[in-house]
Amino acid sequence: MNCHSRRIIMNRNASLLVTVGFLLCCTVMSSPAQDKGNVLLDLLLKKGTITQAEADTVKAEWDNQLTAQVAALDKTKVAGWIQEMKWFGDLRVRIDFTDNEDQSSQVDRWRYRFRLRFGLETKFTDWAQLGLRLASGGEDPVGTNQTLQDTFSHKPISIDQAYVTLQPPGRDWVKVTGGKMPNPIWQTSVASPMVWDHDVTPEGVAEQLSFKFGDKQQHRLFVNFGQFILDEISADSNDPYLLEFQAGAQAKIGSAKLTTAAGYYQTFNLAGMGVASGSQPVGAATPAAQSTSGNRGNATAQPGGTGTTLYYLDDFQVVYGRSEIAVTVAAKPFLGTPAVVTLSGEYLHNVTKAHETLHRSTQTVAPDQTDGWTGQIAFGSAKKQGEWQVAYQYKYLEADATWDAISDSDWGLGGTDRRGHVFKGSYQMRDWWQFAFTALLTEKISDRPNNSENTRGQRGEELLKVEMDTVFKF
Repeated sequence: MNCHSRRIIMNRNASLLVTVGFLLCCTVMSSPAQDKGNVLLDLLLKKGTITQAEADTVKAEWDNQLTAQVAALDKTKVAGWIQEMKWFGDLRVRIDFTDNEDQSSQVDRWRYRFRLRFGLETKFTDWAQLGLRLASGGEDPVGTNQTLQDTFSHKPISIDQAYVTLQPPGRDWVKVTGGKMPNPIWQTSVASPMVWDHDVTPEGVAEQLSFKFGDKQQHRLFVNFGQFILDEISADSNDPYLLEFQAGAQAKIGSAKLTTAAGYYQTFNLAGMGVASGSQPVGAATPAAQSTSGNRGNATAQPGGTGTTLYYLDDFQVVYGRSEIAVTVAAKPFLGTPAVVTLSGEYLHNVTKAHETLHRSTQTVAPDQTDGWTGQIAFGSAKKQGEWQVAYQYKYLEADATWDAISDSDWGLGGTDRRGHVFKGSYQMRDWWQFAFTALLTEKISDRPNNSENTRGQRGEELLKVEMDTVFKF
């Protein structure tokens, strides 16, 4: 081999060493540097400075060095079968004001509150994941707010979600969830929901089926089942529980997205739970059988009695239909927000005969309190920086239309037996920071003697509730 050939080989090896050195230096840098290393390899290949075999050797060395570097720097160790972990949470700071029309028995009230939620989603495989979330607020099932009070006392944190979701391999149309879970039942995006408060996380098992179709898979049919445990009563073998079935469809047609669903839910052995009064339960058969919800619209006194003992007259059997349509009315944003108009509505009816006939002999005004309906119109969408949304809702919810223990806690003072207006506005300061304002002007529907709202006013008397929020996501 002559000197000229040896010089060429030496130059090639030197170039290769320089390249390897450059790539190894990039292992401690960010992913953009890694991309630059790959670009340099491609350039050297095109110029013929290195061969494909030499490039493959460098890439293999790169991978080994990168793996070793990540392992050395990573101080958090997780099980090898975990594919992905995602942390998330939010902090909401709220000022709320309540104005009672009946000033003789109740005063106006200001409260300063916060809500803290912190969660983790873990993916094991493509078909199994686990979710955890902690939240402030204690044991109230319809609220995670914590009031600032009691001389700087420490505030409780509770388990808000703890569930596992399984999707059989190759069967992405079916999903089964067990534990304390996000609500699997679809509701419209109204400010004040009819059946389920936004903070309720049901406990039990749920099955969800979803079938997509269309040339772009833009339409779908869905079915949701829920078998939810309400209580475990040691002194009674008939524990309370709730079953719900829902079927619906979603279609995207042009600039419109329509979702509609119908469903039915029924409670079982509800009378054994007792009824909460404010934040302290009273009137249950045993201490273990008391509900912790502060909502009361369905409570009734013992027949013929005049005391404070309260109970549920009968189980609920509620049928409902709900729909929502979102239409993009213009391709360009309007004053910085998507030009989307959203219309939504719902009607429900409790078919239980005992609730329909309870007060026919004693009440001349609206003895049958088993219906409810709502409608809302909204414009805009507050999801990204600079976006905003405004909405108006009218809601009519009679005392026994639905089970009040899980209904919206912001509606009046929580529960049922009220009708009125909801005004809502929100603005996205940053992707992670939002301001929101909600005003609920409601009035009592009936003079039901079993309803605790009588302590807040009689039929027709109004209550104004205003909520001012700022929310930070992380």
